[in-house]
Amino acid sequence: STDEAILKWLRQRKNDTSTASASLSQLLSSPLYFAPGTLPLSQLSTLQQCYADPAIYRNHFKEKINRRIPYSEKHQLAYILLPKSGSSTGRFMMKHEFDAVERSTKIQPPLNVIAFVRDPLSRFYSQYDEAYVRTAPWHSIQNPYYMGEKKNKGGGITLFHPFPFLYDSIHSYKDYQDLFCPKHTRSNPNSDRECTYAASKENGTLASRLERFVHEYDGRSPYDIHLALQVPMLSDVSNGRMIPITELYNTTNAEGDWNAIAKRYLGEEAVLREKKAAGTKESGGVIQGRSYPRRFDKSLVGEGTERRICELALLDYCCLNFPLPMEERGNGDDDDDGRNLSCRMDYEEGRIRIQ
Repeated sequence: STDEAILKWLRQRKNDTSTASASLSQLLSSPLYFAPGTLPLSQLSTLQQCYADPAIYRNHFKEKINRRIPYSEKHQLAYILLPKSGSSTGRFMMKHEFDAVERSTKIQPPLNVIAFVRDPLSRFYSQYDEAYVRTAPWHSIQNPYYMGEKKNKGGGITLFHPFPFLYDSIHSYKDYQDLFCPKHTRSNPNSDRECTYAASKENGTLASRLERFVHEYDGRSPYDIHLALQVPMLSDVSNGRMIPITELYNTTNAEGDWNAIAKRYLGEEAVLREKKAAGTKESGGVIQGRSYPRRFDKSLVGEGTERRICELALLDYCCLNFPLPMEERGNGDDDDDGRNLSCRMDYEEGRIRIQ
């Protein structure tokens, strides 16, 4: 069981024979600090022990247990949509393989509920790129920060962007594109056809603005849904604990996991045949979603910035048992000198709390 696994792990960490018969509450009479990714638990079991404090992460939560998500009545299967964690693939698979429709669904037993999570650092870079374009002053669809002359489609009242320096001297998507895909680097300077999938050739302007954003962002006030952490979106805002998820997968093995899910719900003979582009109508196959190269040059992002990103996403690292990038790892022990990023485990109201 999870409790037995944690008891064994705690006793090994204490390295004290006197704790051989100690209970969880005794072993955790004072908080324990540990390095992310070191628990002897699955990601789902770790999330089940997690506590996402609603007072701290309020703006990251979904407010209601009823959510508009892909739901298959035929298979009693629901899929939690997490932005930038394979959601395009999941939405496609649920619709075309499991006959799901998106509707308001109450997440409770006996419903089978699945979700995919993603390494927090990799996800943050995708989150940033997505939020950058969606909240740009020239983007006129569902953007409360739109500043153009055309009608804002679904954005409501126009607000001032909380990080306006991101768009200094960038007044249109063309200006933005000319930064990550300069005309002099294109095979045809008069065409932007190759820019969509070309590796970024920016001069450091975009990377430096990302770095400034990372150091100024408090991590508590995501101004776009794509910046929300994964753990609060998998938790109940009323108590900070996990919603009733039955299966949790990692995007690094999306194709294999979707094949396993198909066999479980569609039968052992089920095979997801070929990868296809989003938008096709045939059934069968794992898609890759919207995959574009980074618009900023990741090689120009400093180690201090990556450490700060890990700090901002520490809840996801701790509660999903993801290890930190190699250069950010410490021992996570109680005697840390403050430089290491660590998780906290304690015992509250008869339950373990990881945060």
